[in-house]
Amino acid sequence: MNILVNLTKEFRGCGFYRLYQPHFDLAKKKLTTVTLNSGLWKADKVPMTDEEVKKFDIIIWHKGFFDINDIRRAKRLGVITIADFDDHWILDPGHTLRESYRKENTSAKLHRLLLEADYVTCTTEDLADEIYYSNKNVEVLPNAMDMSYPFTKVERQKEDKFVFGYLGGHFHLNDVRLLRGLQKELSELNGYNLRLFGYDGTFVYNEYASILSDGDPKNPNFSIYKGMDIFAYPHFYNLMDCSLVPLTDNRFNRFKSELKMIEAGFFKKAVIVSNVKPYTNVINKDNCLIVNDRKDWSKYCQTLIENPELAKELGENLFKSVQEYSIDNVNKKRFQFYSDVHKKHNINSSIGACRLEVVN
Repeated sequence: MNILVNLTKEFRGCGFYRLYQPHFDLAKKKLTTVTLNSGLWKADKVPMTDEEVKKFDIIIWHKGFFDINDIRRAKRLGVITIADFDDHWILDPGHTLRESYRKENTSAKLHRLLLEADYVTCTTEDLADEIYYSNKNVEVLPNAMDMSYPFTKVERQKEDKFVFGYLGGHFHLNDVRLLRGLQKELSELNGYNLRLFGYDGTFVYNEYASILSDGDPKNPNFSIYKGMDIFAYPHFYNLMDCSLVPLTDNRFNRFKSELKMIEAGFFKKAVIVSNVKPYTNVINKDNCLIVNDRKDWSKYCQTLIENPELAKELGENLFKSVQEYSIDNVNKKRFQFYSDVHKKHNINSSIGACRLEVVN
């Protein structure tokens, strides 16, 4: 099979986990030919000819980067089109991007993508159930971890203090607010540090810092680590003992993925986590500390500060729980899915060595 994956030149988490990592793995294992590009274009924004488009058996777009006209063109030429969704297309009212979505009519555009793509891939069964109403050709391909990259070596640096870490993107302000007051409630304890990872100086990260430091950036129990590129980002897990994973319970969040649990699990980290979907797909009383009440955050932090061996035990148990999310396991399913749709559409496979190409 010859697959074109559309990816922005500077991609972040979703581009890495949903597009780059899994397809690089397929190419590396010589299971298929993969080309990475930024649309149906050649260099210098010269459009691909119809014959150049038709050489691909499958073309894949992510919901965050697509051109509906490219999808229509590919379908007209008989090429299989796949749209990938890692969360819902309708935002919760409190979401940071809600106003932007309203002005640009983004939800309607994403729904059109669901309707027009031949197939849709997504991260969870719950999201698949939602997508099914718009496109019955939906396949669950969870986020996965590939631990073969240089910065994924599990190697915790020894420290005197027990370290809690928060590692999240730009759209989690309401989630981080669940941790407001945590430093104050831990103020009588010693021997810990709370670290904010991925800081980039933006308004939202300054808000994160204010909340996690209890309004005091010089708090001796708080520290900031600047962001790294997506390939180095997993290394942050080697700088913590426990990952804090707060998530507000709302409709949009319920259709997100379990990625934070998956990442922490592969690095054998303890996790203190909100008892909400999607994390309830993974968590249990043996592999993490589950938050049902606001004060549980400080209670469980104190538990781990006083009993660091429990953190190691939880990390080992979570590691076992997330093995189904290894890149080998998930990509077996991905390759079978691509093979099945390719066979179903009766498209002649491209002949040639399996490889990874970058056009643009």
